[in-house]
Amino acid sequence: MAKIFSYTAKAAIPVAVCFLAASLMGAAQAKDKTQLTGYWNYNAKQSDDADQKVHEAQINSQTGVDDARGGGANPTAGTADPGGGIGGGVGGGYPVIGGMGGRGGMGGMGGGGMGRGSRQGTRGPEVTGEEWDRLAANPKYLHIDQNPDQLVVSNDSDQPQTFYADGKKHDAKDVDGKRITTKGSWDGDSFIAETRLSHAQKITETYHLSSDGKQLYVVTRFDDTSLNGPVTIRRVYDAGKAPAN
Repeated sequence: MAKIFSYTAKAAIPVAVCFLAASLMGAAQAKDKTQLTGYWNYNAKQSDDADQKVHEAQINSQTGVDDARGGGANPTAGTADPGGGIGGGVGGGYPVIGGMGGRGGMGGMGGGGMGRGSRQGTRGPEVTGEEWDRLAANPKYLHIDQNPDQLVVSNDSDQPQTFYADGKKHDAKDVDGKRITTKGSWDGDSFIAETRLSHAQKITETYHLSSDGKQLYVVTRFDDTSLNGPVTIRRVYDAGKAPAN
């Protein structure tokens, strides 16, 4: 009986050592992560002009819609040749012979929106004015509370948002109470926070510290199927103190 107990104890020691090593390794990895905790003040001079970025995206989005319909608001549509045609949805945009070629005059024979018109059917709902406003808004400060398993981000206008660093999807609600899905993960020294607003919209925010730890870079990427491409805005924040009440 004593021998059996001795063998059992000897077998348990390596197992215990493995568990202890794994625990210490996990703690070390959590400790090694870049520490984003603190208050960060918005640096307008070093940040992208969010209003301009949004304005350009709105123009490109509208141009894309008009392009698919055959010119419309696109000031370059149908101006390449006297006959309208190339540049605005070959020939003028609507499935008729000699349709209007945007601002380029009458479209030539045999035109009529062949080709580009099919893009309209693949585009999702247009971005709302509130969504554009939020994308263009620049929080005066960020407050980040970082834990080994999550990152809580709040600012001067919105409610705190929690991102779990397990790379899995989590259900949550936005400031308006609408259902969203969040996902967080580390990519080296950068924390990637992903928020899905709907089946067609996604916001990806990348948080990264400067080499001296005095600045926080936040790159926001907005994806929507109604846009011609993603909107990317880079904001810079300086290390600061809690704002005075």
